Amino acid sequence: MGIPSISIMLHELIKLLHHAKCQGVTIIRIGTSGGLGIEPGSVVITDTALDSFFKPQFEQVILDNVVVRSTELDKDLAEELLNCSKEIHDFPTMTGHTMCTYDFYEGQGRLDGALCSFSSEKKLEYLKRAYNAGVRNIEMESTVFAAMCGLCGLKAAVVCVTLLNRLEGDQITVPHEVLLEYQRRPQQLISIFIKKRLGLYNQNKLLDNAFFLSN
Repeated sequence: MGIPSISIMLHELIKLLHHAKCQGVTIIRIGTSGGLGIEPGSVVITDTALDSFFKPQFEQVILDNVVVRSTELDKDLAEELLNCSKEIHDFPTMTGHTMCTYDFYEGQGRLDGALCSFSSEKKLEYLKRAYNAGVRNIEMESTVFAAMCGLCGLKAAVVCVTLLNRLEGDQITVPHEVLLEYQRRPQQLISIFIKKRLGLYNQNKLLDNAFFLSN
């Protein structure tokens, strides 16, 4: 969970891919997120990962230097995933910016943590600015994921379902069984993507030929 954990995992995974001499690899992270101005249960395909200042960059401290890396994701892959979503009519899917934070509580403007140094008005003002900047969901992994995959020449995508609309509150209120169904939505989309890539979309087979990075 979060930038440090996924960074360690990606280092190990990418080294394994290198030693295995894998080529043409596509990595897709799936998971959950908080939505921004969209209905809960919507699936967001990230076009660009943004930091907390709404900039498409990831700052990595290396020794005593701050190194800034791009967080652009593969646009053709995002478009392909969006086209796959047209096969699903049970829930809305869209592309949009994803804001990645280092913290779940204050870093995402939550009022319900152990610490809160701002008012509800300040929170809403910040989240509305994020929405106006194109942010449609918030999570804690996408910037480092995009930066590392891009630097290593890997095609990558981030596909997350939203569990709530952060403009309306901080707490998830839907029943547990609804949350479980929400969490299956990115998997449903990616399974169609894999089947189409392999030319097996109309066949009832269990396919597992891509990396799913899910929280």
